[in-house]
Amino acid sequence: MSEAFSLWNLLPDFREFFSGDLQSSEWLTAFFVLGLLAAFIVSLFYALNKFVSSARHIRFYKRLLRDITQEQLASRQRELTQKALSDRRKEYGKLWREFDETLVFSPDGLRIFNTLDAAHFFNTGSLSKGLTENRLLAAVPGFLTAIGVIGTFVGLTMGLSTLEISQDAGVDVLRQGIGNMISGASVAFLTSVWGVSSSVLFNVLEKSMERYVRKEIFLLQNRIDYLYPRINPEQSLVKIVDYNRVSTETLQGLAEKIGDRLQEAIIQTTDSIR
Repeated sequence: MSEAFSLWNLLPDFREFFSGDLQSSEWLTAFFVLGLLAAFIVSLFYALNKFVSSARHIRFYKRLLRDITQEQLASRQRELTQKALSDRRKEYGKLWREFDETLVFSPDGLRIFNTLDAAHFFNTGSLSKGLTENRLLAAVPGFLTAIGVIGTFVGLTMGLSTLEISQDAGVDVLRQGIGNMISGASVAFLTSVWGVSSSVLFNVLEKSMERYVRKEIFLLQNRIDYLYPRINPEQSLVKIVDYNRVSTETLQGLAEKIGDRLQEAIIQTTDSIR
Protein backbone atom coordinates (compact mmCIF):
# COMPACT_ATOMS: atom_id res chain seq x y z
CA MET A 1 0.00 0.00 0.00
CA SER A 2 2.90 2.37 0.79
CA GLU A 3 4.46 1.79 -2.65
CA ALA A 4 1.14 2.39 -4.43
CA PHE A 5 0.74 5.83 -2.87
CA SER A 6 4.40 6.82 -2.96
CA LEU A 7 5.17 10.43 -3.76
CA TRP A 8 7.75 9.20 -6.25
CA ASN A 9 4.83 8.42 -8.55
CA LEU A 10 4.49 12.15 -9.11
CA LEU A 11 7.88 12.20 -10.85
CA PRO A 12 7.63 11.38 -14.55
CA ASP A 13 10.16 9.13 -16.25
CA PHE A 14 12.24 11.69 -18.12
CA ARG A 15 14.13 8.95 -19.92
CA GLU A 16 11.00 8.31 -21.97
CA PHE A 17 11.30 11.81 -23.42
CA PHE A 18 14.58 10.88 -25.11
CA SER A 19 13.34 7.47 -26.23
CA GLY A 20 11.47 9.00 -29.16
CA ASP A 21 8.25 7.06 -28.55
CA LEU A 22 5.73 9.82 -29.22
CA GLN A 23 2.80 7.45 -28.79
CA SER A 24 3.42 6.63 -25.11
CA SER A 25 1.78 8.45 -22.25
CA GLU A 26 5.12 8.59 -20.40
CA TRP A 27 6.63 10.62 -23.24
CA LEU A 28 3.70 13.04 -23.21
CA THR A 29 3.93 13.44 -19.43
CA ALA A 30 7.68 14.09 -19.57
CA PHE A 31 7.15 16.57 -22.41
CA PHE A 32 4.67 18.72 -20.50
CA VAL A 33 6.59 18.51 -17.21
CA LEU A 34 9.84 19.52 -18.92
CA GLY A 35 8.00 22.41 -20.56
CA LEU A 36 6.69 23.51 -17.17
CA LEU A 37 10.14 23.26 -15.62
CA ALA A 38 11.71 25.22 -18.47
CA ALA A 39 9.12 28.02 -18.17
CA PHE A 40 9.50 28.04 -14.38
CA ILE A 41 13.30 28.21 -14.43
CA VAL A 42 13.48 30.89 -17.13
CA SER A 43 10.88 33.06 -15.38
CA LEU A 44 12.53 32.60 -11.99
CA PHE A 45 15.95 33.48 -13.40
CA TYR A 46 14.50 36.64 -14.96
CA ALA A 47 12.81 37.60 -11.67
CA LEU A 48 16.04 37.00 -9.72
CA ASN A 49 17.97 39.14 -12.19
CA LYS A 50 15.51 42.02 -11.78
CA PHE A 51 15.52 41.53 -8.02
CA VAL A 52 19.31 41.82 -7.83
CA SER A 53 19.25 44.88 -10.09
CA SER A 54 16.59 46.58 -7.94
CA ALA A 55 18.41 45.76 -4.71
CA ARG A 56 21.65 47.17 -6.15
CA HIS A 57 19.86 50.36 -7.21
CA ILE A 58 18.37 50.89 -3.75
CA ARG A 59 21.67 50.04 -2.03
CA PHE A 60 23.43 52.73 -4.08
CA TYR A 61 21.32 55.54 -2.60
CA LYS A 62 21.50 54.06 0.88
CA ARG A 63 25.31 54.07 0.71
CA LEU A 64 25.23 57.59 -0.70
CA LEU A 65 23.33 58.88 2.35
CA ARG A 66 25.13 56.75 4.92
CA ASP A 67 26.42 58.64 7.97
CA ILE A 68 24.91 61.90 6.71
CA THR A 69 23.09 64.22 9.11
CA GLN A 70 20.83 67.19 8.44
CA GLU A 71 23.53 69.58 9.65
CA GLN A 72 26.01 68.24 7.08
CA LEU A 73 23.72 68.29 4.06
CA ALA A 74 24.18 71.95 3.13
CA SER A 75 27.96 71.64 3.02
CA ARG A 76 28.04 68.20 1.37
CA GLN A 77 25.18 68.41 -1.10
CA ARG A 78 27.44 69.23 -4.02
CA GLU A 79 29.71 66.36 -3.03
CA LEU A 80 26.77 63.94 -2.96
CA THR A 81 25.57 65.04 -6.40
CA GLN A 82 29.03 64.72 -7.95
CA LYS A 83 29.45 61.29 -6.39
CA ALA A 84 26.11 60.15 -7.79
CA LEU A 85 26.90 61.49 -11.28
CA SER A 86 30.34 59.87 -11.31
CA ASP A 87 28.89 56.37 -10.96
CA ARG A 88 29.20 54.21 -14.07
CA ARG A 89 25.46 53.55 -14.02
CA LYS A 90 24.19 56.76 -15.56
CA GLU A 91 20.57 56.16 -14.61
CA TYR A 92 21.49 56.29 -10.91
CA GLY A 93 23.05 59.73 -11.19
CA LYS A 94 20.32 61.01 -13.49
CA LEU A 95 17.61 60.20 -10.98
CA TRP A 96 19.57 61.82 -8.15
CA ARG A 97 20.16 64.97 -10.25
CA GLU A 98 16.43 65.29 -10.90
CA PHE A 99 15.88 65.04 -7.17
CA ASP A 100 18.65 67.57 -6.48
CA GLU A 101 17.01 70.13 -8.79
CA THR A 102 13.95 70.28 -6.50
CA LEU A 103 15.95 71.17 -3.38
CA VAL A 104 15.97 74.69 -1.91
CA PHE A 105 18.28 76.22 0.70
CA SER A 106 17.14 78.07 3.78
CA PRO A 107 17.85 81.85 3.92
CA ASP A 108 20.88 81.29 6.16
CA GLY A 109 22.19 78.52 3.87
CA LEU A 110 22.45 75.99 6.70
CA ARG A 111 19.45 73.79 5.86
CA ILE A 112 18.14 72.14 2.73
CA PHE A 113 14.45 71.57 2.06
CA ASN A 114 12.69 69.47 -0.54
CA THR A 115 9.74 70.72 -2.53
CA LEU A 116 8.54 67.20 -3.46
CA ASP A 117 8.27 64.01 -1.46
CA ALA A 118 10.94 61.36 -1.94
CA ALA A 119 8.27 58.99 -3.28
CA HIS A 120 7.94 61.23 -6.33
CA PHE A 121 11.41 60.15 -7.47
CA PHE A 122 12.36 57.05 -5.51
CA ASN A 123 9.48 54.65 -6.02
CA THR A 124 8.78 51.19 -7.42
CA GLY A 125 8.45 52.60 -10.91
CA SER A 126 11.95 54.10 -10.95
CA LEU A 127 13.85 51.68 -8.70
CA SER A 128 12.28 48.28 -9.43
CA LYS A 129 10.17 48.61 -12.55
CA GLY A 130 11.39 45.27 -13.91
CA LEU A 131 10.18 43.44 -10.79
CA THR A 132 7.23 45.17 -9.14
CA GLU A 133 5.80 46.84 -12.25
CA ASN A 134 6.30 43.93 -14.64
CA ARG A 135 3.02 42.58 -15.98
CA LEU A 136 4.78 39.63 -17.62
CA LEU A 137 6.06 38.31 -14.29
CA ALA A 138 2.62 38.81 -12.78
CA ALA A 139 1.18 36.60 -15.54
CA VAL A 140 3.71 33.75 -15.17
CA PRO A 141 1.67 31.83 -12.53
CA GLY A 142 -1.28 31.92 -14.89
CA PHE A 143 0.89 30.66 -17.75
CA LEU A 144 2.16 27.74 -15.68
CA THR A 145 -1.35 26.79 -14.63
CA ALA A 146 -2.53 27.08 -18.24
CA ILE A 147 0.23 24.73 -19.44
CA GLY A 148 -0.83 22.20 -16.82
CA VAL A 149 -4.46 22.52 -17.87
CA ILE A 150 -3.52 22.03 -21.53
CA GLY A 151 -1.68 18.86 -20.57
CA THR A 152 -4.78 17.74 -18.68
CA PHE A 153 -7.05 18.16 -21.67
CA VAL A 154 -4.54 16.57 -24.02
CA GLY A 155 -4.18 13.54 -21.76
CA LEU A 156 -7.94 13.12 -21.36
CA THR A 157 -8.49 13.55 -25.08
CA MET A 158 -5.89 10.94 -25.99
CA GLY A 159 -7.25 8.53 -23.38
CA LEU A 160 -10.85 8.88 -24.48
CA SER A 161 -10.00 8.66 -28.17
CA THR A 162 -8.72 5.06 -27.76
CA LEU A 163 -11.79 3.84 -25.87
CA GLU A 164 -13.88 1.50 -28.03
CA ILE A 165 -17.46 1.23 -26.77
CA SER A 166 -19.18 -0.28 -29.78
CA GLN A 167 -21.53 -3.27 -29.25
CA ASP A 168 -19.30 -5.75 -31.07
CA ALA A 169 -16.18 -4.78 -29.14
CA GLY A 170 -14.62 -7.67 -27.27
CA VAL A 171 -13.38 -7.84 -23.71
CA ASP A 172 -9.75 -7.48 -24.77
CA VAL A 173 -10.54 -4.41 -26.82
CA LEU A 174 -12.43 -2.82 -23.94
CA ARG A 175 -9.68 -3.73 -21.51
CA GLN A 176 -7.06 -2.15 -23.75
CA GLY A 177 -9.18 0.97 -24.23
CA ILE A 178 -9.73 1.33 -20.48
CA GLY A 179 -5.98 0.93 -19.92
CA ASN A 180 -5.23 3.66 -22.45
CA MET A 181 -7.85 5.89 -20.88
CA ILE A 182 -6.28 5.41 -17.44
CA SER A 183 -2.87 6.22 -18.90
CA GLY A 184 -4.29 9.38 -20.43
CA ALA A 185 -5.89 10.30 -17.11
CA SER A 186 -2.55 9.86 -15.37
CA VAL A 187 -1.01 12.28 -17.85
CA ALA A 188 -3.86 14.71 -17.26
CA PHE A 189 -3.69 14.75 -13.48
CA LEU A 190 0.11 14.68 -13.30
CA THR A 191 0.49 17.73 -15.54
CA SER A 192 -2.14 19.53 -13.48
CA VAL A 193 -0.23 18.76 -10.27
CA TRP A 194 3.02 20.05 -11.74
CA GLY A 195 1.35 23.11 -13.28
CA VAL A 196 -0.42 24.20 -10.10
CA SER A 197 2.60 23.40 -7.90
CA SER A 198 5.02 25.37 -10.05
CA SER A 199 2.53 28.23 -10.23
CA VAL A 200 2.19 28.40 -6.44
CA LEU A 201 5.94 28.12 -5.87
CA PHE A 202 6.77 30.84 -8.37
CA ASN A 203 4.08 33.09 -6.93
CA VAL A 204 5.49 32.68 -3.41
CA LEU A 205 9.07 33.38 -4.51
CA GLU A 206 8.15 36.33 -6.71
CA LYS A 207 5.93 37.94 -4.06
CA SER A 208 8.65 37.46 -1.43
CA MET A 209 11.17 39.30 -3.61
CA GLU A 210 8.65 42.02 -4.40
CA ARG A 211 7.80 42.47 -0.72
CA TYR A 212 11.48 42.82 0.21
CA VAL A 213 12.08 45.42 -2.50
CA ARG A 214 9.00 47.43 -1.52
CA LYS A 215 10.13 47.41 2.10
CA GLU A 216 13.61 48.67 1.18
CA ILE A 217 12.14 51.41 -1.01
CA PHE A 218 9.85 52.49 1.83
CA LEU A 219 12.81 52.71 4.22
CA LEU A 220 14.80 54.72 1.66
CA GLN A 221 11.91 57.15 1.22
CA ASN A 222 11.67 57.66 4.97
CA ARG A 223 15.42 58.26 5.19
CA ILE A 224 15.37 60.89 2.44
CA ASP A 225 12.25 62.62 3.80
CA TYR A 226 13.93 62.82 7.21
CA LEU A 227 17.15 64.32 5.85
CA TYR A 228 15.34 66.70 3.47
CA PRO A 229 12.22 68.06 5.20
CA ARG A 230 9.60 69.15 2.74
CA ILE A 231 8.60 72.77 2.45
CA ASN A 232 5.14 72.88 0.91
CA PRO A 233 3.51 75.75 -0.99
CA GLU A 234 1.11 76.50 1.86
CA GLN A 235 3.99 77.26 4.20
CA SER A 236 5.57 79.52 1.59
CA LEU A 237 2.29 81.38 1.08
CA VAL A 238 1.88 81.92 4.83
CA LYS A 239 5.40 83.31 5.06
CA ILE A 240 4.79 85.58 2.06
CA VAL A 241 1.63 86.94 3.67
CA ASP A 242 3.48 87.50 6.93
CA TYR A 243 6.36 89.29 5.17
CA ASN A 244 3.88 91.49 3.28
CA ARG A 245 2.16 92.43 6.51
CA VAL A 246 5.43 93.38 8.15
CA SER A 247 6.51 95.31 5.06
CA THR A 248 3.19 97.18 4.97
CA GLU A 249 3.47 98.14 8.63
CA THR A 250 7.04 99.27 8.14
CA LEU A 251 6.18 101.36 5.10
CA GLN A 252 3.27 102.99 6.91
CA GLY A 253 5.53 103.93 9.81
CA LEU A 254 8.15 105.22 7.40
CA ALA A 255 5.57 107.35 5.58
CA GLU A 256 4.44 108.92 8.86
CA LYS A 257 8.03 109.73 9.85
CA ILE A 258 8.77 111.24 6.44
CA GLY A 259 5.61 113.37 6.69
CA ASP A 260 6.53 114.61 10.15
CA ARG A 261 10.07 115.45 9.12
CA LEU A 262 8.85 117.20 5.96
CA GLN A 263 6.40 119.27 7.98
CA GLU A 264 9.13 120.28 10.43
CA ALA A 265 11.42 121.24 7.54
CA ILE A 266 8.69 123.39 5.94
CA ILE A 267 7.98 125.15 9.24
CA GLN A 268 11.67 125.89 9.75
CA THR A 269 12.02 127.16 6.20
CA THR A 270 8.95 129.41 6.62
CA ASP A 271 10.30 130.86 9.85
CA SER A 272 13.64 131.59 8.21
CA ILE A 273 11.94 133.39 5.30
CA ARG A 274 9.88 135.51 7.68
